[in-house]
Parts: sequence; C-alpha cells; structure tokens
Amino acid sequence: MKNFIPLAKPDIGEEEIELVVETIKSGWLTTGPKVTEFENALSQYLYHDEKIYSVGLNSCTSALFLALVALGIEEGDEVIVPTWTFAATAQVVDWIGAKVVLCDIDEESLNIDIKKAERLITSKTKAIIPVHIAGYPCDMEAIASLATKYNLKVIEDAAHAIGTKYKDKKIGNFSDVTCFSFYATKNLAMGEGGAAVSKDEKVIEKIRKLSYFGVNKEAFKRYEKAGRWFYDIEEMGYKANLDSMHAALGIVQLKKLDKMNKRRRKIATYYRDNLSEKLIFNKDSDEHYHTYHLFPIRLPQNINRDEFIEELKENNIGSSVHFIPLHLHTFYKNRSNNKFGVADKAFQKILSIPMSSAMNDFEVEYVVKTINNIIGKYND
Repeated sequence: MKNFIPLAKPDIGEEEIELVVETIKSGWLTTGPKVTEFENALSQYLYHDEKIYSVGLNSCTSALFLALVALGIEEGDEVIVPTWTFAATAQVVDWIGAKVVLCDIDEESLNIDIKKAERLITSKTKAIIPVHIAGYPCDMEAIASLATKYNLKVIEDAAHAIGTKYKDKKIGNFSDVTCFSFYATKNLAMGEGGAAVSKDEKVIEKIRKLSYFGVNKEAFKRYEKAGRWFYDIEEMGYKANLDSMHAALGIVQLKKLDKMNKRRRKIATYYRDNLSEKLIFNKDSDEHYHTYHLFPIRLPQNINRDEFIEELKENNIGSSVHFIPLHLHTFYKNRSNNKFGVADKAFQKILSIPMSSAMNDFEVEYVVKTINNIIGKYND
C-alpha cells in the first residue's frame, strides 16, 4: 500500500463544496439561515413519535456544558461520568464547579456500567452522562429507570452516535438533552460543530440563548432587512454558536448520513467476518443499530500493543487508542477511590483501526490482510 490509510477521514464530495462556496458568496458567514436549515433538518431526521428541538453549536463539548447549565446543575452537585471517554465529557462538569464521579464500564460494549453507576449515587448526585462508545447505544431503558428512581437529569454524550438506534428509536429521543459531535472525524463531519437536541423546547431555547452571551433569540435577525437593531442581554451567557459555513457542510452530510452509516456497517461486518479469531471485538446486537464511528479491537495477551501499532504504521495503516481511561490521567488519578477493573483490563490491549465510509474495498481488505499477517507472526 503506497498511500497511508488514516484512522478516519471525512467523506466529503462536490455537493458539500458547492454549498459551502454558495454560503460564502451569500455573505452570511456566521449564524444565519443555513444554521436554521440545518437545525430543522436535524430535528426532522431524529423524529420518531414526538417533536425534537435542535440547536446548532460550535462543538459537542459546548453542547454538554450548556446542557448542564440549562438543566440547573450547580457547584457542589455530583455528576456520574464513565471513565471510558474523552476529556470533554468530564471537564464540562468541572467547568461549572460540580464534582465528577467516575464510573467503570461494561466489558462487552465499553459503555457505562449502570449497576455500578447506581452504587455511586449519593444525595448530591444530580445527573448522569452516558456515552455511546464507538456508536453502540447504552442501555437507555436502564438509564431512564435509574434517572426516575433517583430524580437525575440525563445528558447523553452522543458524539459517536449520530444515526445510532436503541431498539427502533434513534438516539436523541430518550433523555433530557442529547449532545452530538460533528468534528472532522465523525460520521457526520463539519470540521467543527455540534448540536444539542431535546423534546423540551424550553431547554433548547435556553441553550440557544446561553450559546450567544445570553442575548435573546432575535439577536441575529437584526442583520436582516426586516430585523431591528435592538437586542437584549437577558442573562450571562457564553460564545458557542454554530456558523453558516459549517452548517452548510452539515446540511449535505445529513442527507448522506444513512448511506454513510450503512457503508460503515458493511466495513464492520467485513472486519468481523475476516479478521483473526484471536481478536476481541466490541459488542454488537441485532436489537440495536450500531453506526460504527470507531472499530476497536482487543489484542491477544501475547501481543504488545505499542509494537503492533508501529507495525501497522510501517505498513501505512493508521490507528489510535480510544480511550485512555480518565482515572489514569494526572488530572483525575487522585480524585477517585473507585475501582475500574474492567476499564483497566480493556485499556491494556485495545486499539482502533481505520473506519470511514470513505474507505474503498481495497483499503478495507488490505487492513484485514495486514493485521492478520502481523498476528500470524506471534505464537500462542
């Protein structure tokens, strides 16, 4: 293989380029009509049996943070977060002065272990942030039951899960707020961007206001011919609004999303059917719709992960590790007395291999052949 196969690459075509250029030529670069168009399309895409409200933002991180603020999570409150996630999921809790309570994960899916989460609940626990790792859904019925029992807010970190279904419903239909990422490597790629969605219109409008300095929702209309110059800062806010150029990318990407997710699932099936039986794969199920943002593999005990990653690199194949559990990082290691046996074990041997709807069949086959050849060099 002459060309390097990256871990992830966006699936961008001429239609995206044309709409972005059109948007630039329109002169409306910041939040405007294209953002509204994307928000409406996202709400329609997620709709199941009740209206979904959406607000576009500059990142999933901002969505998580503003969701916490909008739902009234405050300094001194406790929020349960899986240790198996990226920094953003936990750091947004720190930003508001609440306490991050890290929880271990389920061994098969690497999603939060709900039974262990329940044991962490105290009188100060006010919310839980489940993360749909790699695009496989958390047990939303169990999480909803837990939330009802203890009066918790649920904010889903669905950075990996746009288009994912729990049973017959798309993620975005279950909780107080669901937060999506449209970062460059995600299934729907804007480069930078995110969204918060909810069935509660008031919560979404609160997040919208918070995303632009606490200014009322008419703020951007003042730049239109029919708009008024007056605006009102109704409360303290932040700067997290989505701009029109990134929204233009999202509009086209959303139209292609189901096709792109179907391609990811086809690649995942080929991986599962053809990669070495010595590897362990994350859970999948016919009951749910896994969108495979990532394809993690767990190596046999006799294979050194760092050496394996270097051999992949020598063969022009990219890879990474998702994730280094939060409790192993300097910032978090001394902040919890909880045990993380499952996460610790999984971390020793896991890595993610290339997964993108932009991959062609030759690249997919080459990844499989190369991995199997490397594994074949090791004796049991």
